[in-house]
Formats: sequence, structure tokens, C-alpha cells
Amino acid sequence: MGTTLVEQADGLAGLVESQVPTMESERRLTDEVVAAIRATGLNRSWVPAELGGDERHVVEVLEAIERIAAFDGSTGWCASIGCGSNIFAGYLPQSVAAEVWSDPDQGNAGMFGPFGNVRANGDGLTLTGRWPFCSNSLHSAWIGLGAFWFGDADEAEPIPRLVLVPMDDVTVETTWDAPGLCATGSHHASVDGAVVERERSVSFVEPPWAEGPLWRLPLFCLLAPGLGIAPLGIARGALDEIAAVIEGKLGGTRGSLADDPVGLADFARADTALRGARAGLLDACNRAWDCAERGERVPKALQAQVMLAMNYGCEVAVDVTSMAHRLGGGRAAYADSSLLRRLRDVQTARQHIMFGQSHRPMLAKTLAGEDTFAPPFIV
Repeated sequence: MGTTLVEQADGLAGLVESQVPTMESERRLTDEVVAAIRATGLNRSWVPAELGGDERHVVEVLEAIERIAAFDGSTGWCASIGCGSNIFAGYLPQSVAAEVWSDPDQGNAGMFGPFGNVRANGDGLTLTGRWPFCSNSLHSAWIGLGAFWFGDADEAEPIPRLVLVPMDDVTVETTWDAPGLCATGSHHASVDGAVVERERSVSFVEPPWAEGPLWRLPLFCLLAPGLGIAPLGIARGALDEIAAVIEGKLGGTRGSLADDPVGLADFARADTALRGARAGLLDACNRAWDCAERGERVPKALQAQVMLAMNYGCEVAVDVTSMAHRLGGGRAAYADSSLLRRLRDVQTARQHIMFGQSHRPMLAKTLAGEDTFAPPFIV
């Protein structure tokens, strides 16, 4: 019997942890780590079987990303983007997708913000624009970029499109200087007049050609949990480190945590809160998957539960990681502390627009039964 995807992810622990100092210094994943993620099969998890993909259950993939993020936040974040962006293969025309995903183990990238324009000129259709926060762009072959589609018209189509562009046509600007998630390569990307084709773009209004449960799920019932599991993984890594201190496997400068009843109570509370937030997210994703497997539309209230669980999970992850950092004592104050790195990573992750509290009122109305239409989150 072969190893599971989660077991493959667990096997990355030693390599990833040994590469963290280099990745933090160079502000990108090392080639060795990128190759190791590729070898797990994670990148092909959400590629259609017709293109060589595995079409894995959403929860299996989330658990694998969670494990990688527990070793290092930047690596887990890139793993999520690289795998998640490959879901687009089921939406492009199959013949085009076969070209873009000729290598199903290649991770890619995507940025939905419509910061570009596609217009017709003498060379055909060209894309121009500049996009921020293009995580994993340093390790991708293709990137999906949001754009308004003008073609040869004066006004853009009402629904923006995601345009798949080879990285050879993209300029990656070294703008990502954040102290957290610093190795994700979340730089700005710019394109100046790259020739594009309609067939290499998608609005997600058109039905996918792929027929499995992955493409019956609303898109953000996959992409949002894929990001949301990373902060939970970071927090789990922080608590695992504190557990090692309590067991005496790691030294500390705060005295014996095993003999500190207040610290132990805080650890227990943090562990319970994290397990609860994780269980809520995976439960909502499991129920959405069951709907898709039955060929049923995922109810809007359940879509809202997925989004709220993802949003709340990040909040819990920040609190838990902060508590773990505090329990780490003086050792956690040093620049090379893994607890401090995890705290920086999870706080940076929280700033992603997906985790913004501004989404909650709309999601709460949907949860209560209002027939909300709020693409891309509720469709």
C-alpha cells in the first residue's frame, strides 16, 4: 500500500526545516523544497484526471497543506497557491488546458484582482497591467491574472476574466519585503502588451469541462479553505514546539513550563481552540464535498459556513500562535526563533483580503437564509 498525500507531506519536515534559514535569507523557497513539494504529488491533486491529475478529496489536500505549513509558513502558503491555482485546468477549454498543464506536477500562481486590461491592437489581443501579492510566482510556469476584457470595444465586459499567462511574459518586481511569509515571493507582477488568447482565459461563469466533484464545488469552496488551512498549520507548528518544551525535548529560558500551572492551562486552552477551529473548517468542507459528489448544488448557507470557518480559523490561529510565542519565553525573543517566525508568518497571513472582517456581515446574512449573490464568495 502506498503512502497517503498527508504522509508524503509529513516526509518533508526535515528538509523544509533545514532549509528555513536559507529561504528566509534569500526570500524564496529553495529549489530543493520546490522539488520536494512537487514529488509529493500535491500539485497534481486538483488537476483533472484526463490531464494526469489525481482529483483528490478537498480535505485530504487541506490536511497535507496544513502539515507543510506546520513546518514553515512560507512553504505551506506556496504549496497552497501552487496546488490551488491548478484547479483552473478544469475551466479552460480542455485542449488549451492540456497545453498549459502538460506537466501536472508543476505548481502555478494566480491573482484574481482585475488590475489589467485586455485590448485589441495590431498584434491581436494584448494584456497590460500590474498585480500585487503574486505569491509563488517565483516557482510557477503560468500565472492567472485578473483583467477587464475590452477586446475591440470601448467598454469592458461586465465580468472580469482570469487570463493565463506564461511566466516568460511576466516581469516579477521585487517588492515583497514583508517580515512575515517572507519566502513566499509575493511580489508585484507586471505585463506590458503580452499577446493573449480568449481561450486562455476564464470568467468562471462558463461551465467547466471537467466533471468531477472538484468542479461541481463553487470555486471559493476550494481556494478559500486552501489558504485558510495555512494559518491553522502555522499555529499547530507553534503548539507542537511548546509541547516539546513541556516534554523537556526543547530547552527554554522561562523556567520549567511543565511546572507552570498557568502556562499549562494556557497551552491546553490554545490547543483546544485550534482543534475546534480546524474541525469546523474541515467539517464544512466535507459537507460541501458530499453535496458535489451527489451532484447537488452546494447551498449558499453552506458556502457561507465554509467562508466563515476559514475566516474564523485564521483569527484563532493568530491568537494561538501569539500565546505559544509568549509561552516560549526569552528564547522566543531572538531573531532566529522559530516561534517568532511563526508569529510573523501568521500575522502576515491575517492581512490577506480573504481573512478581512468586512466579509462577515454579508456571510452572516447568507448563513441566516438570505438569498445573497456575492461573487466570488457566494454564488
